[in-house]
Amino acid sequence: MKLRLVAILLLATMMSAALSVPVRAQTGQVRVVYFTSPVCSFCLQIEERDLPPLEARYGEQLYILRVDTTTALGQRLFQTAWDQYAVPAERRGTPTMIVNGTVLVGAGEIPAQLPGLVADLLVAGGNDWPAIPGLEEALKMDAERKEAGDRPLWLVRFERDLPGNYISVGLLILMLALAVFVAQPKFWRTSSLARKMTGIRPWIKVGIALVGLGVAVYLSYVETTQLEAWCGPVGQCNVVQQSRFASLFGFLPMALFGALGYTAVLATYIYGVWIKGPYAGVMPLASFLLTAFGFIFSIWLTYLQPFVIGATCMWCLASAVTMTLSMLSNAGPGWGAVQLMQKRGWRGYLRTVEHGGVAPASPVAAAPRRAKAAKQSKRRRH
Repeated sequence: MKLRLVAILLLATMMSAALSVPVRAQTGQVRVVYFTSPVCSFCLQIEERDLPPLEARYGEQLYILRVDTTTALGQRLFQTAWDQYAVPAERRGTPTMIVNGTVLVGAGEIPAQLPGLVADLLVAGGNDWPAIPGLEEALKMDAERKEAGDRPLWLVRFERDLPGNYISVGLLILMLALAVFVAQPKFWRTSSLARKMTGIRPWIKVGIALVGLGVAVYLSYVETTQLEAWCGPVGQCNVVQQSRFASLFGFLPMALFGALGYTAVLATYIYGVWIKGPYAGVMPLASFLLTAFGFIFSIWLTYLQPFVIGATCMWCLASAVTMTLSMLSNAGPGWGAVQLMQKRGWRGYLRTVEHGGVAPASPVAAAPRRAKAAKQSKRRRH
C-alpha cells in the first residue's frame, strides 16, 4: 500500500513538471519589436496593463525591444518595417508589435494575440529578430540604456575610452574658445595671435592642408575597404570608423567628405596665389568660408566621439587640429574681405578683385600696425 502511494506521488510530481515545461523550462527566447510613442494613449494602456504580467511571468525568456517612433531612428525603423512587411496604410500606427513575422496593431490585437504567440514560440525554442534593416542600432542603444541604469547614458559612453575621450574634451574646449574669439572683430584688431596668423606664408597654409588631406585620404581608404586602421596606444579609432557617424547621409564616407573639403581649400590657395586668374582676389574669402565650415563641422564631430560614440579616433582629432589651423590662417584675410563687402557691397567687392587684384588682406588686423606707424611718423616730424 505504501509503495503504491509513493509511486502515485512520484507520477504526479513528474506530470506536474512536464506540464510546467512550456512556460518555465524553455531555454529559447522570444524577441518582440514594439513600436510605441509617449503621446499614444493606447501605448500607455499596453505598457501599464498588458505587458507587465507577461514580462514578470517569462523574465529573460521574453525580450521586448521598445522603439520610440518620435525619434529619428524610431521613425526610420517604423517606416522600414511598414515596407518590409507590406502593412496596409489603414493599419499603420502605434502601438505596433512585430514578432516572428506576425504584425500586431492596436490595443485590441496585441493583448488578445501576444500571450499565445509567446507561449507557442517558447515551446518551439524561441525566435530571431525581425529582418528590419537598421534594427542593430536600436538593439545597441537598448543595451546601453540597460547598462547605464540610473546613470546618464553619456557618462557610460565616456568611460569606455577614458584616455582618448579626455583628449577629445580638451581639444573640444580649445576649439570652442577659439570660435568665440575668432568670431569677434575686436580679436582681430587687438590680438597679436591674429596678426601672426594673418601673416602666415602661403606654402605653410598649403602644408597644413596637405597634412589634413593625407589624414582624410587614409581614413577614406580604411572606410571604403573595411580594413582596421592603425590606432596607436590611445583611442579606439576603429570603433569610431564603424559607427553610424562614419558616413554622411548614410552613403558618403565622412573621411571622403573631409578629403573633398581639403582639396577645395588647396584649390583656392593654388588659384589665388600662383595662378592668379580672373577674380583671384576672391580666393581669400573662399578659403575662409571653406575652412570656417570645416572648423564648425569638426567641432561637432569632436563632440560626438566622447559623448555619443564613446570612443576617440586620434586620426579624427588630427584632422580637427589641421582644420582649426587652416581656419585661423585664413580668418584675417577672410574678415578683411567681409568688411570690404560691407563698405562697398558685393558688386563693389567684385569690381575690386575682378582683374586679379587682391582685396586688403585684413584691415582689422593691420589697424594696430598703421596706428603704430602713424605715431612714429609724427615723432619724426617733431
